[in-house]
Amino acid sequence: MHKILALLAAAMFTSWGVDLSDRDPSVRPADDLYRSQNGAWLARTELSAAHPNAAYWRDLRVLSTERLASLVAEADGKVGAFYRSFMDERAIEAKGLDPLEPELDAIRAAHTKKQLAEVMGRVEGPGAVRSPTVRFRVVHASFSLTIAQDPNDPAHDALFIGQAGLQLPGPEFYSDPKLADLKLAYQQYIAQILSTIGWPEPEARAADIVELETRVAAASWSHEQMTDVVKTYNPMTVSELARFAPGFPWRSFLRGAEVLKVERVIVDAKSAFPAIAKAFADAPIEVLRARQAFAAADEAAPLLSNAIAQTNFDFRGKKFNGLFQSETPRKVRAEQAVESNIVDLVSALYVARYSSTETRTRATTMTENMRAAFDARLASNPWMGSETKRRARVKLAKMQIHIGWPDHLQTYDGLSIREDDLYGNVVRSSAWNWRRRVADLSRSFDRSQWALAPGYPQYAYVAIRNTVEISAAMFQQPFFDLHADDAVNYGAIGAVIGQQIVAGFDNQGGRYDASGRLAEWWTAADRKRLAEETAKLSAQYSAVEPIPGLHVKGDLVADEGLDDIGGMLIALDAYRRSIHGAEPPVLDGFTGDQRFFLGRAQMWRAKFSDGFTRNQVATGANAMPFLRVNGPARNLDAFYQAFNVKPGDAMYLAPADRVHAW
Repeated sequence: MHKILALLAAAMFTSWGVDLSDRDPSVRPADDLYRSQNGAWLARTELSAAHPNAAYWRDLRVLSTERLASLVAEADGKVGAFYRSFMDERAIEAKGLDPLEPELDAIRAAHTKKQLAEVMGRVEGPGAVRSPTVRFRVVHASFSLTIAQDPNDPAHDALFIGQAGLQLPGPEFYSDPKLADLKLAYQQYIAQILSTIGWPEPEARAADIVELETRVAAASWSHEQMTDVVKTYNPMTVSELARFAPGFPWRSFLRGAEVLKVERVIVDAKSAFPAIAKAFADAPIEVLRARQAFAAADEAAPLLSNAIAQTNFDFRGKKFNGLFQSETPRKVRAEQAVESNIVDLVSALYVARYSSTETRTRATTMTENMRAAFDARLASNPWMGSETKRRARVKLAKMQIHIGWPDHLQTYDGLSIREDDLYGNVVRSSAWNWRRRVADLSRSFDRSQWALAPGYPQYAYVAIRNTVEISAAMFQQPFFDLHADDAVNYGAIGAVIGQQIVAGFDNQGGRYDASGRLAEWWTAADRKRLAEETAKLSAQYSAVEPIPGLHVKGDLVADEGLDDIGGMLIALDAYRRSIHGAEPPVLDGFTGDQRFFLGRAQMWRAKFSDGFTRNQVATGANAMPFLRVNGPARNLDAFYQAFNVKPGDAMYLAPADRVHAW
């Protein structure tokens, strides 16, 4: 923590909140807003094998993680016991692979595919860790299971079954020649893990597993397809599912997951289900068992002895993500394990130590200014029809915007945590969390719940709740500073909050009405106009190459880009509203509007390795940081006015080519 605090402290922030030493005066904002603010920092920042990425975002995440690590290290009760079980390396090494043996024995004993499907159900139900701070979770079964609000009945939860069967993040990793090296490394990793656990014929089985997953990948929906909230909502009974995708033992799977009494489920990638089920039905049982054994060891590796834990890190950490060439300190990994399993207890510690009522109050005021600003834009929107406009304003008025932390946190009564049983602590916590969610299926949804953890910097629009959540850990410099100029705060955290507000009205969030129900409340003409603006932005982004020959997937990031545009618009409107028509002072030669855009550019300061860039472009719904700044800015008329952008400037777009959704 001291290193990250020192880095943040070393930043030469002005009294109004921007580090001018990062700027490259040779680059005009009209040519590259992002580089004009961050160019000097980019030039002097060297990446290395040990530090392949640098970003304010990463610094803030590390800072929050290390703060939490210190808190759990000092804690008593369940948190302290869990932490100490992770830190007891001598006990973990002494146990070796023994904690994994019961699960491997269950896989060995599965002589039929029904039995193996039941094992998968136990793994994906009570056996799965569902961390609130990790977006990508490796699903170790052929299908995923999630309990969440029903989009057609937001007052109640439902059981969702999702396409899975891949232990890389998406189908492109099995087919894209540019990612072939990662696929090969994955096969080698499987063989290493199988060899470590003593599984027969590890090399041959690894090849079989990759071949099976490649077949599943060919049938799987792409990331772009999975963003369609209408096409991924397919309710059916379990009996209907069994007839629709007959190759998979659904009842056995649900029995293992302890949800056998559930009769209605919701599936996502509907057309993929029969093909994935058939791949399961066609695969030899010994291949399926080997794949499940690998999956079990891959999941458990960080909790076991160093030999298998290091193998896991060498692939998942170094080779695959390219994020960290040196392993995260053990105390930090211990905190992450505790937080992943008993998050609310850790959250309570963070809120008590680091939350700020003053910050929450200021942020709430900013938020309400942005709500008012967006309402004014909706009221005067020139292309949106009167009925769509009316419903949009109703939805905005009913939107809940949660800042900081939830008012109610779980206490995990009845959960046993022992200082000498790390693996058992994870197993029991996962089961406790899953069974609590299963119990939620029989009662009304509790709207006081949060989707996010307050101690980790993150944000979300939860469409089915019509709720925006911004975690307490987001409110750190340079994202927010109580003493900084309002223009900078609105450009940084304000635009983030604004982006999430606008997300309720984009091509995905806009499919949900004011109550959170999946319903079409737009007219066809208005929906068509939004689609046209989305396509225009997608084309802009698809032309960008972060690495020569590697294009951004415009269709995948266009909604986020629309939200960025809207978020910056309403944040700037709200800033102007907050000064009640007064002319803001010029500070260090920068006007109020210019400081707003500098706050945005500074917040996204980042430098990534090629490995991480490839992964993000291939799978992420997030554009690269420079595109989060320049992409929306060049579509905002206010940017042209602030920096006198003219035809011939690199950032210039003709008015007709700019996206004007809001």
